[in-house]
Amino acid sequence: MPILSISPSGPLSADEVQASASEAPQWPLSRILLWIGVGVGALALASVFRYFLIEPHDMGMACADDGAPAWCDARQAVVMMHIWKVWGWAGLAGGALGLAFGWRPAVWVGFVMSLMGLVLYNADMAAIGFMLTCLRLPRA
Repeated sequence: MPILSISPSGPLSADEVQASASEAPQWPLSRILLWIGVGVGALALASVFRYFLIEPHDMGMACADDGAPAWCDARQAVVMMHIWKVWGWAGLAGGALGLAFGWRPAVWVGFVMSLMGLVLYNADMAAIGFMLTCLRLPRA
């Protein structure tokens, strides 16, 4: 039984569907691996921030002392980014701009910041940003 698809000009035959599918742009393996690698790297970095910089009680107590180590400023910056929901807002903005205007840097920002936001407690906006980024990703 032939497969039919509906288009604005009428139903397509199975041969026409096959021809249009073969003309679709294909991603090379290197590009797929790049996106996967960047995604894994963003998730790994966010996990390091969460489990080794933000959550440990000892880290917070060390930074609460008067003679706090120098790295406490960097930790405080990451904590403030979490409090101000920078990860989620940046992911949402990147995904929305990437989808609306097709800007490749915005798609990258939306992808990375959304993944980091999903791990770093900004899941509400980051999830929407990630969905918008994924809608644009096949054409990025």
